[in-house]
Amino acid sequence: MAGRRTWSRNRLLLIGFAVLALVGILLPGIFDYLLGGDRRQLVVTMQQGVSEGDRDTLKQACGALPGVTVVDDQGAAEAQYRFPVRFRISDSTAAQEAALEQCINRYPQLVRGVLTERDR
Repeated sequence: MAGRRTWSRNRLLLIGFAVLALVGILLPGIFDYLLGGDRRQLVVTMQQGVSEGDRDTLKQACGALPGVTVVDDQGAAEAQYRFPVRFRISDSTAAQEAALEQCINRYPQLVRGVLTERDR
């Protein structure tokens, strides 16, 4: 009888763990991806040797366009010149995205490449 009770308890624990694991996988998936909305970003990779002032020039010129916001830098401020400039283009129209790309193309001496992250 004691062996049967142990088997039932182990089975109940395994089922409980499986349910918790399933909920732990499904909830972030539902809330982060299905209900998360548009999270697109345009990532501008800078040329080597650009300064913080060059990054600020690009941020000020192109970040003020309608439908575009500059994503704040994270990390040490003295090392930011090595990292790309990010623009949030969530819920922007195709015309606003084209205007942003035209603005970025005005700085070929600063920009190495452009990539869209978190695409639809």
